[in-house]
Amino acid sequence: MRASFNVLHDPWIPIVDMKGERRELGVLDTLRHAHELRAVSDASPMAEYSVYRFLIVLLMDALRPEELEDLAGLFEEGRFDAEKLNEYVETCEKEGVSFDLFDEENPFMQTPIVPEWDRKTKPAAVLDYAVPSGNNHLHFDHQVEREAYSAAKSMRMMLAAQMFCTSAAQSYPSNVNGAPPWFVLIDGDNLFETLVLNMVYIDQIRIAFDEPPVIWRNTGTVESKRKVAQTSWLYGMIFPARRIHLVSGEDGTVTEVYLSQGMNYVDPANWQDPHVVYIVNDKGKFNWKPAADFSVWQNLASLINTRYQCAPQTLANYRELHTYGVVRLTMYAVATSQASYLQSARIDLRLPLEVVGDENAEEFITSYTQTAKVLSKTVSSALKYKEIPEVVRRSAVREYYTFVEQTLFELLNRLSVIRDGYSDLLREAEEQLLSELARCTQEKLSELTLRGRALVDTAELRQKEINSARKFIRRKWENG
Repeated sequence: MRASFNVLHDPWIPIVDMKGERRELGVLDTLRHAHELRAVSDASPMAEYSVYRFLIVLLMDALRPEELEDLAGLFEEGRFDAEKLNEYVETCEKEGVSFDLFDEENPFMQTPIVPEWDRKTKPAAVLDYAVPSGNNHLHFDHQVEREAYSAAKSMRMMLAAQMFCTSAAQSYPSNVNGAPPWFVLIDGDNLFETLVLNMVYIDQIRIAFDEPPVIWRNTGTVESKRKVAQTSWLYGMIFPARRIHLVSGEDGTVTEVYLSQGMNYVDPANWQDPHVVYIVNDKGKFNWKPAADFSVWQNLASLINTRYQCAPQTLANYRELHTYGVVRLTMYAVATSQASYLQSARIDLRLPLEVVGDENAEEFITSYTQTAKVLSKTVSSALKYKEIPEVVRRSAVREYYTFVEQTLFELLNRLSVIRDGYSDLLREAEEQLLSELARCTQEKLSELTLRGRALVDTAELRQKEINSARKFIRRKWENG
């Protein structure tokens, strides 16, 4: 007997409701009751964001808001129109779309098996980026190689495998963002608000919206390694950089998959992702890639920069509709090294809305972070003595950066109410950075058992570096 799993009705989306209770729902129940649910919630940040993105893309295809006012009107309605959702499903099904993961002819969001490209099956674990497989060493794990995955988890893994695939590693193609960037979502008071706040309107999209159509309505062949320089918004949001086909048993579990090279998006500069932060420098404009330590403060100026379209489009839209308050953001990332997955992260931020799009705030953050980076080198050099282990210097820099980040987010609240420039606040902040430099280096030295000449030399070196840092700050203000 053939297994069946309909993503519209069978439970696979992990949600938490307003009471904090967790369960899984199908697509239609999730959307019909989104106003009564708190959020999508998965242990994997990659799976969680990928589910959000899938729902947002489906809603964009179904509801097609043309202008910002359409999004505002949808938000005011407070819930999704079940009738419109049903009409969308009917339209898709009339076109031949099957929402069954294990449909014999057209399994949902999967490629048909083509012997030329799909030579043999692989363990289903290759889709689970939280499990070591081949070059994937995200965590150490003793799981059985042929572990059986539920249809629900297989659907989530399949989405994440497309969204967070590595870029051009071992000849595997890249998706629209290249290596996975930071993804940013605005957090509403319930799931309905979160989904609407992270949609965009069609008039602001600079490329074709639905030609080609979204992946589940697209009848074209996903050609292995085919180069693509530009695509539609709907197709690009879930771009098939991997060919995936689930192999199910009669019980509906998945132990094997076909996984091979999909299409290759060759020019990420042609793609403006609505959930991504962009960085502008002398070399051009690039999406923000996570570093191994997942620090976000170093590029906070880009996150709030709406002038050069660096901020996510969704955040810029939110700022147009709201003038004050706090905007809650959730950021998702995975650090990769070629084909290896190192670590994933989910980070919550709260920003005063007044700083978003504010040039003074952007200049303040830029100056503060530049000074902080310079002084971090002083932290290291102040402890660069032959008898001080490298691990001590690294620990000092980490502690210093923790202080820098915490202080910056505290300063944003004060910055949001400043109307006459920020010079005084910046001077005060940089004095705090100098004080922390002195404190953390002294603390590290006091933890060591240095004696005699080593004790004198390290103290002199530390003071010399601190004095140089003070001169740097003084010259900066004299020349500014």
